[in-house]
Amino acid sequence: MSAFLGPIHYWLYRKIQLQESLTEAMLSSISSEDDRTALENKLNTVYGIVERRPLEQVIDNGNIHGWLQSQIGIAEKRFAAAVTEILHNDTTQIEKLKQAAFQLGLQNPLPASSDAQAVYRALNDVLLEGMPCDHVNEILEQSAEHVLWHQTVDLHLPFWDAVGGKIENYYLLRGAFILGSLSGSGFSFQQIDKQFLIQEV
Repeated sequence: MSAFLGPIHYWLYRKIQLQESLTEAMLSSISSEDDRTALENKLNTVYGIVERRPLEQVIDNGNIHGWLQSQIGIAEKRFAAAVTEILHNDTTQIEKLKQAAFQLGLQNPLPASSDAQAVYRALNDVLLEGMPCDHVNEILEQSAEHVLWHQTVDLHLPFWDAVGGKIENYYLLRGAFILGSLSGSGFSFQQIDKQFLIQEV
């Protein structure tokens, strides 16, 4: 990545912001205000805070790459810890969390397109998959009607392992978010084992 603040840094920062919005959606599903505040305080204290101010106001210009990497780590840890803590107290809350993720997807629709490859690219503009240099996603098949891909490495797993969480919950909630963002688009999303499919319906 460039040593100067450029479009790629804003692009990545927007993905971090959306990841934090997902964490906030999980917190908002907690009905007790006291419990919600307690968990939010715990996340802030133990894992740190994701910056929400404009990037140019908060970035460490002397260490752009390192600062963004740090923010990714904080966002990933906060999400994993929030979900794991909520489900530790009551596993039946997973459906409520999925609904919250779906609603956030509805609020963040992908740009309309009749091309599955364009939908895939738009999805990659919002999902947090490490740094651009990580090259996590590898396309296996693609056409105007569908895109099938897998991940060369699971960058999320260490964060879920660190909090004693189940990585399956990450993919359940990410899938719910994607379904919400694709609602009414004419495309569906499926996870098939460790592969992911966007397909025209």
